[in-house]
Amino acid sequence: MKLKIVNISYFFIAIILLVACKNEKEIKQVNKRNNVEKPVIISEWQHIFNPNDTRSEIDTTWYTNDHCFAKGNDGKWHAYGIIGHKPVNPWTGENKLFHISADSISQLKWEDHDYALTAKEGVERVLWAPHVYQENGENYMFYNIGNLQENAPNYASWGQLCMAKSKDMFEWKRHELNPLFSDPGHARDSYILKSNGVYYFYYTRTYSEVDLRSCVAVRTSPDLKHWSGPKIVHIQPFEVDWGGDAESPFVVEKNGIFYLFVCRAMTEYDQTHVYYSKDPTNFPKENLVCELPTHASEIIKVNEDEWYISTTGWNKKGLFLAKLDWE
Repeated sequence: MKLKIVNISYFFIAIILLVACKNEKEIKQVNKRNNVEKPVIISEWQHIFNPNDTRSEIDTTWYTNDHCFAKGNDGKWHAYGIIGHKPVNPWTGENKLFHISADSISQLKWEDHDYALTAKEGVERVLWAPHVYQENGENYMFYNIGNLQENAPNYASWGQLCMAKSKDMFEWKRHELNPLFSDPGHARDSYILKSNGVYYFYYTRTYSEVDLRSCVAVRTSPDLKHWSGPKIVHIQPFEVDWGGDAESPFVVEKNGIFYLFVCRAMTEYDQTHVYYSKDPTNFPKENLVCELPTHASEIIKVNEDEWYISTTGWNKKGLFLAKLDWE
């Protein structure tokens, strides 16, 4: 009897592996027909920033999370992001944004600076997931400030998305009409893309206050200040108050195709899925390109032939970069 059970188990494992291989082969065939490229990590990870190096020598529990990269008018590369201290509590312990810089994207260790922003008491409960968009010499930072309701962490509360501006990448002035908008599911993880003269603001949220499926939404704008209503562009079935299985959206437009990178943190913390579309407002789950073993990743394009990808998270001490290629 035991032998039969073992044989049946091996049989089902073989069937599962066969189906998985078939599905992967079908995905490759469909993607090839649609001229879809696949992002591939092609180098070892470089640990560019460990927040513990510039803080207490005794306490080594500082971490970073969602972040962004931008090249300043000074020719230097800058990065900003969530910084916190264990035990992890995003609603009480993530109220500053780190700021580091380097002379080149490949610099081994980046210089740590004073915090870019610190939450304003009574106005901003948290500071989460900054994204810097640059245009005409101006730097626009988009970020989340949470919700001041006492029980906001305990349900799909409305996250507030805000903006700040800077000329020098060090001093940031908050937009006088913040927040730009609010959405349910702790709306956060901003990303801005400009395509054909239209600005697209992607972010994480739930489908609604009561439908807790994890989603990426988008709003559009002609000027970065006045935004349309939301449209859901991607849905994952995992239900949680903060839409945590569709985090850290990042969209790359390449050769007429849009690629959505999204962190599946509730399925597996270090897992990013990439989806493709020719429509920047619709990324079906069926359009899977690949999976990457990363968390809260940003994609950095230095030029057409030089790309990088980042990873970070609660389970790492800081920020890492690796080279990326497209196949």
